[in-house]
Amino acid sequence: MTNLAKSIKGVMYGNCRPLGDIPRLFDMYRTGSIKLDELVTTRYKLDDINQAVEDMHAGRNIRGVVVHEH
Repeated sequence: MTNLAKSIKGVMYGNCRPLGDIPRLFDMYRTGSIKLDELVTTRYKLDDINQAVEDMHAGRNIRGVVVHEH
């Protein structure tokens, strides 16, 4: 008889070490080692948050980013 039981286990921060990995990723971005800007399909102002959510649900953008500017 096989065991058909399944379980789901979540992880925080994608199972990284935030205190070490996040600064390292930031440095890699700053020096150009990883290209993140090219992955963004649409940028939205904070005032356009409703449009961003609507576009996400409608499939009009893949990786939209809401940018908060001072």
